[in-house]
Amino acid sequence: MVAGGGLAPRMLYRAATYSASAMDPTYSRGDLLLFRKGPAEVRRGDVVLVTMGPMDGGDDPGGPVVERAVAVGGDTIAYTPGASRLTLGGQPLEEPYVKDGEPTVGSPGPFSVTVPQGHVFLLGDNRGNSADSRYRLRTTPGGTVPVGQVLGVALSEKETVRTGFLFGSLIIVGFLALLASAVTGALWLVARRRRPPAVQGPVWGATAMEPAGPPHP
Repeated sequence: MVAGGGLAPRMLYRAATYSASAMDPTYSRGDLLLFRKGPAEVRRGDVVLVTMGPMDGGDDPGGPVVERAVAVGGDTIAYTPGASRLTLGGQPLEEPYVKDGEPTVGSPGPFSVTVPQGHVFLLGDNRGNSADSRYRLRTTPGGTVPVGQVLGVALSEKETVRTGFLFGSLIIVGFLALLASAVTGALWLVARRRRPPAVQGPVWGATAMEPAGPPHP
């Protein structure tokens, strides 16, 4: 249990300290984030740790970034200059997580992208300061990113607390089990040392019983 509680989190999850501003106000600099490694699927609205590669101008952010998947395979995400919201499948997209309620700020130009299967379209919650899929429309198919480049999906605050409690409990229970085993073993050794030695050979002073003879007349 101790090994499982200590090793399982490293095998299943990735922890990272957030050091950018593209996801403000959802995350702030210095926040500790926990990501589920190697997701088989990324859902619309998931916050992901991802390797995006260079932007249209050739600039490379260098290293994984944290963005939100606003569209997945088969979705059509679009922006028309002057519009106050993006559209998803032709319908205005509700995005309550966006900073200052401005989901279109910072967009360099119009776009309409149908996301290929197995890809995601990524945007930051701080649209005015996020080098996201809008800046990779020519570099990759519609600025999308293959799901295979997603390193992890962020756990919600409740999931993070629940996961930490689960693995912390495993470590504590495993440690207590080891301690109980050690105490039991020590008591057994003490009891064994105090046990009187077994008697070897004949027992002097004992009278053997003889078979009864015929009664006297």
